[in-house]
Amino acid sequence: MIKWPPRQIGRGLTVLLSVIVMLWGCSNGKTTLHSEKLINWTQYEVTDSHELTFTVITGDPKCFKLRTVTKETDGRIEVAVIEGVLPNAPQHCTAVGRIEKLIVKTEAPALELDVHVLPAEEVQLNP
Repeated sequence: MIKWPPRQIGRGLTVLLSVIVMLWGCSNGKTTLHSEKLINWTQYEVTDSHELTFTVITGDPKCFKLRTVTKETDGRIEVAVIEGVLPNAPQHCTAVGRIEKLIVKTEAPALELDVHVLPAEEVQLNP
């Protein structure tokens, strides 16, 4: 009788898949920024049924990247825009002003939301 160890193969496959999922989670395309700070959004507009687009002024894309933090509850959405320095940014960055649009997806219909700035104490910044 030939014994083939499906249990061992199953364990090995489980371990392999766990490692792949773990590595994929670590490389999900999100860049960790440093020296983050809150920046003001200058305006927003409803651009789809569940979408708001915020306009901000930021710097050189070789040096800076933006991210948003949102809190949506009971017909209200609060939005913070964070600017951080890229990990591979050059030591000296050109002082340029650039307008960028950031899209925020909403749970509730965007037209029905009361839009506000998310208070600074509710935002965690990377040093």
